[in-house]
Amino acid sequence: MSVLLEVKNLKTYFYKKKQAVPAVDGVDLKIHKGETVALVGESGSGKSITSLSIMGLVPSPGGKIVDGEILLNGKDLAKLSEKELCKVRGNDISMIFQEPMTSLNPVLTIGDQITEVLMYHQKLPKNQAVKKAIELLRLVGFSRADEIIYDYPHRLSGGMRQRVMIAIAMSCNPKLLIADEPTTALDVTIQAQILDLMKDVSQKFDTSILLITHDLGVVSEIAERVVVMYCGQVVEEASVDDLFDAPLHPYTQGLMASIPSIDGEIEKLNSIPGNVPTPDNLPAGCRFAPRCPKAFDKCFSALPELTQHSAHRSVRCFLYDDEEAAVQ
Repeated sequence: MSVLLEVKNLKTYFYKKKQAVPAVDGVDLKIHKGETVALVGESGSGKSITSLSIMGLVPSPGGKIVDGEILLNGKDLAKLSEKELCKVRGNDISMIFQEPMTSLNPVLTIGDQITEVLMYHQKLPKNQAVKKAIELLRLVGFSRADEIIYDYPHRLSGGMRQRVMIAIAMSCNPKLLIADEPTTALDVTIQAQILDLMKDVSQKFDTSILLITHDLGVVSEIAERVVVMYCGQVVEEASVDDLFDAPLHPYTQGLMASIPSIDGEIEKLNSIPGNVPTPDNLPAGCRFAPRCPKAFDKCFSALPELTQHSAHRSVRCFLYDDEEAAVQ
């Protein structure tokens, strides 16, 4: 499979009172054509800022990509001007945001918001754009699409609004779809429908998906490969099967242990002690060390590198250094 998106050593910092705060600190990421990759981790681990960096939507002033490359089919998006990025966003890369009600314009009809994208990127005349909008709404499961185009966002349920967001995102057959917590605000039944819809649309258009979530149930349902983030860095990368069968990093092991089991009686849910440190107050050494049950002296003074563990796995942990592994 050829590589569609390659992120190399991405660093996105925010500046406050002349202090550089590393929200994303040296992230490497690859997505192949037609592949679904999940980016997981607790809130505050840098998942959303990574996606906003890829889209060229880092909040400014204050935020800035200070280093790294974001290569889409070999073209570095980090070097493009805002005008050039506008041609990429919505056309080659689309994004579904976490809360559709804040992403959809409340004073424009659903039809206006879909046709706007089609008229800008695909240069369709208004009447053809309306026909395509109706087709897209049918594609995402609206039976009365020709009526829905005249409705306003507030008249739709959360699940229906998310379907509209998917229709807008897929309107130009993008090469990459970034979905930032697309099922967070939805009930379980609607969540399953939205995930199925994303899988169907991905297969139909051969679109790659970067799914950002902290729900490991969603990951097992839709993703092929998983990238685990903590404190702005990648701590583990593996296929879904490998990650669920044998997580390597203590943080990933903690996340897996926190999943509620439906087998037998549960007296107490497991949790990872402590909280994710803020980017402006990171600990010395390994960033997970203060919360890690397996930490030893070296973890509190040196920062481990992300190293290849096997052919398709990498991990950022001293436990997997050859010398340390022999001692443990």
